[in-house]
Amino acid sequence: MGDDNGVEFLQWGLPKRGYKWRGFKKPRAQVLKRIRGRMEELNINGGYKEYKKFLEENPEEWETFDSLCFVTISKFFRDRKVWDYIRDEILVEYLQRDDREKPVEIWSAGCCNGEEPYSIAIIADQLMENIPGKSDLQILASDRREELLRRAQKGHYPASVLKELTGEELSNYFRKVDTNGKVTYKINQELAEPIEFEQRNIRESLPDRKFDMVFCRNLVFTYFINEEAVDFLQELKLILKPGGYLIIGSNEILPDTSWLEKVTTAHPVYKKMD
Repeated sequence: MGDDNGVEFLQWGLPKRGYKWRGFKKPRAQVLKRIRGRMEELNINGGYKEYKKFLEENPEEWETFDSLCFVTISKFFRDRKVWDYIRDEILVEYLQRDDREKPVEIWSAGCCNGEEPYSIAIIADQLMENIPGKSDLQILASDRREELLRRAQKGHYPASVLKELTGEELSNYFRKVDTNGKVTYKINQELAEPIEFEQRNIRESLPDRKFDMVFCRNLVFTYFINEEAVDFLQELKLILKPGGYLIIGSNEILPDTSWLEKVTTAHPVYKKMD
């Protein structure tokens, strides 16, 4: 089954579910693999054209198609310089604020296998070592896929997703584990204490609480069509606290938004202006 036919199929089907093809172009192989598995389940032997016809004749199948359109590319401290900036210029101010009885509330949207929320917990722990007094941190980590959340909660990772960590970080926050003869790394359990994992499809609803910081990296502004990205921002405005921060992916472009201001030209970090 040729890749060209798969590309043509995705270019047809993705926009019908509010996704843009450009975001899926590079990681398309994993999406097409799931779709081929679905076609096997349905005993569809005529390739993508036959599955296209099946979708047109069975509207309920679109929900299943939608559930196959996700990407699981992630790692700890993706774009490390962004993380260092957030730690040294933004998060430190929250942890040092006077009203420390109020927790710092952070949302990791689309947390995948948990690399992002654990990265947040690591930089917070690094700061807390030098900040007197107790600074509470609450991290909500959400994803629409239950199996990804289960993986995140287990906190087992291959070395390939840990390359951005320093040797000190690796030894401080992970322990080496032999898993069926293969070396993996297990997150230290205390690092998971401030993290709440939640199954949520952000295209349907956002959390019913307010946040100081929202990490929405390589998700909405990579995979959603512009109209859905704008809708997401309108809802986000209601739950991002005044002066709060939105962090997006380094290669993403934010739609024109009057209530967010980029705080540095070097990194994709935005601050709520009202």
